[in-house]
Amino acid sequence: MNSSATVSFHTVVPSDRELGECAFRLKWVVTPFRGEPFAYAAAGTPLNWALPPGTEPRYTLYRTKDTSEPIVVLVGQGELFTVLTPDHQVLAELRVPPAERKGRRVLEIVRPKQPLLRARGVSISSIINSILCIPFIILEFLFYLSNGDIVIDPPTRTVWKTTQGWWKRKALKQHTGEPRYRVYGKHLDHRIAYAQSVAGLWRVDRGDDS
Repeated sequence: MNSSATVSFHTVVPSDRELGECAFRLKWVVTPFRGEPFAYAAAGTPLNWALPPGTEPRYTLYRTKDTSEPIVVLVGQGELFTVLTPDHQVLAELRVPPAERKGRRVLEIVRPKQPLLRARGVSISSIINSILCIPFIILEFLFYLSNGDIVIDPPTRTVWKTTQGWWKRKALKQHTGEPRYRVYGKHLDHRIAYAQSVAGLWRVDRGDDS
């Protein structure tokens, strides 16, 4: 879990089978593109777990489909998510502006005694790639127009990097618009990456904490 490996994963809606097998209110499944899931995200916090003052429950990530192996607990305070171990050790604070905010959102991962990680909405390089792909997008538009089914998804991504020094180290990459991630374990604890993936999906208007 706390590996230096580079890993790709996505966070998906659970299947009916997974919902029936879990001993908690399952909301999301953090899983690689092949193999067994890394984590199961449940609404709220573990039973009898003490909330830090001034925070609200968000999610608990479990290693298995029961409550025997919690990985991290997410609590919230407005746009700020705090990632804690089950014994209340702070791993990181995640600054996640609302998805509906206009302009390039600034997202940050703040870790104790470690470099700040920052992402500014979609990356400049991905915007350039999108512009270069405009001819292909037009062709896709024309192709699907004849079928009455238009699907245009230009390649965009958000990248969290270190903010110190000349060389910015890439720690986490997300394909914008969907919860597909790539975590670079040398620069970011996998547990924090999994927490970021579910924090980005949390919505107060649909009762994700219940």
